[in-house]
Amino acid sequence: MKEEFKRFCESLSKQEEINIIRDTKAVAAGILNFKTGNKKAKELAKKRFENHCKSCKFSIEEPIPELCVVDKQIPELSGKTCGDCGCILSYKLRQSVKKCSRWEQ
Repeated sequence: MKEEFKRFCESLSKQEEINIIRDTKAVAAGILNFKTGNKKAKELAKKRFENHCKSCKFSIEEPIPELCVVDKQIPELSGKTCGDCGCILSYKLRQSVKKCSRWEQ
């Protein structure tokens, strides 16, 4: 994973579009927090899910089976994605680079 992340950072450094940079960093931060089991990010994800995503109409089942993520730490997020932006909720809720417009925090 270290080598893949290094290549990812190198390609990102060549990008000039600020929105692409921010969005990509958000996804990377969420994946990293998910994969490393970051406890602070896990608690934040639980809070965001309960306060916002649990009842959101865009919180849907991932329609592409190959993209489904099993979230052992927060089982309610397993197989869930955001129907608005397409992000996997297990990753999106564990990052703070790009907050969802529907989160009130």
